[in-house]
Order: sequence, then C-alpha cells, then structure tokens
Amino acid sequence: MRRIISAVLILMLCAASLIVWSGDRAYACSCVESSVKEKLERYSAVFTGKVVKIGGDSIFSSRQYKKYTLDVDTAWKGVDEKKMKILINNMGEGACGTTLTHNQFYLIFANQNEKDGKLYSSLCSGNLQLEQAGEAINMLGKGTPVSSVDFRGSSGYRNSWMIYLYGGGAVVILALTGGWLWRRKQRRA
Repeated sequence: MRRIISAVLILMLCAASLIVWSGDRAYACSCVESSVKEKLERYSAVFTGKVVKIGGDSIFSSRQYKKYTLDVDTAWKGVDEKKMKILINNMGEGACGTTLTHNQFYLIFANQNEKDGKLYSSLCSGNLQLEQAGEAINMLGKGTPVSSVDFRGSSGYRNSWMIYLYGGGAVVILALTGGWLWRRKQRRA
C-alpha cells in the first residue's frame, strides 16, 4: 500500500510540474514614453503609408516577425523607395508585438537593423493609424510627399552613381562604335 501511495504522490508531483513549467515563454512589454520629436530623432525611418501586402511569419532568433509592405505617402526620414517593407514583432502585446491591418493607413516609426539592413518596428515604436495620428503629424511638421516618380521604379536609377555609371558606359560604347566606323571608312578609302 505504501508503494502505491508513493507512486501516486510521485505521479501527482510530476503532473504538477508539467502544469507549472509547460507554458510558453512569458514576456513583459515595457515601453519608454517619448515625444514625437524624440521619435523622429531616434528612429531611422518615419513615414505614413498604406498597408498593401502582409507577408508570412518569420522567425529571427527567438522572436517572431510579420513582414508588411506599405505604399508610402509622406516621408520625414529614411525613405528610399515608394514601397517600404518593415518587420513587426508578431508575438502579442505582452512581448511588445502588434499588427497592422491591410488597406489601412499608418504613421510608422521603424529602425534599420545594422546586421541585416531591414526595418523593424514594434508596439513600443508608437505606430498609429492615420485617423489617430493627426496631432503627431502636426508635431512632425511638413513631410515630403512621395510618389513613384521620385524613385523611377526599382531599376536603380534613383542612385546618382548609377546614372554616372550608365552614362559613362554609353559614352564609351559610342566612342568605340565611332572609332570602329572611322577605321572602317579609312580602310575603304
């Protein structure tokens, strides 16, 4: 009888330990409050845009992120394309995660990761739906309206060194073609 009671107690202890330690990791989100002007200084990209695409979940280290593509309307800082992609922590508010809604407009604050060059944002970034961002946008001041013409698509022409490279290449090709035609003409004469 003693063995049965001991076995039952050990099983209960094991079951209790599974209940206590079987849960997912617990995170606590604690955001530092800052003004809109401080956010403009602190974040590497600040812009308004419409969510046009929501990508799948990706796991980087121990955090889970969702990729969002936004069609940018107005930029204050760090915008280099009409369509910006950002990764947002997708682990729930307890872990500083948040989600954006497809076809909704937002004021976005994001930081560029030095290791992978991607833009990241979270609950603590202070992203706002555009309807709620009026006061914040007034504090930011006049932004720069963004159109696809500003970036000439994704062909790379927005970089001035690429314009010089392509222009220089065209001049070299023209010079070689002109030289070849001149030599050909001289040989015939």
